[in-house]
Amino acid sequence: MTKTVIVAQYIKVTIDESKFNDAFLQEFRENFYNFHTLEEHLEHLAQLYARGIADNGSFIEGYGEAKDMGIKFETEGTGTEIE
Repeated sequence: MTKTVIVAQYIKVTIDESKFNDAFLQEFRENFYNFHTLEEHLEHLAQLYARGIADNGSFIEGYGEAKDMGIKFETEGTGTEIE
């Protein structure tokens, strides 16, 4: 039997909004992704965490050290569903 299983993680992402100033956002857009909102950054960071690319103590490409940007992750739960 083969089924597609959807695995959803519920991740709480905290950032220090003061670090995401206009200069940072412009530089990020020029070098990484064309994000215009903090919500886009939160979604991006959450998927990096979910994929094991970022964590609370890591250097995150485009952002620097997580602690320096006030970036924190917390897994609040996981859900599964067979498609």
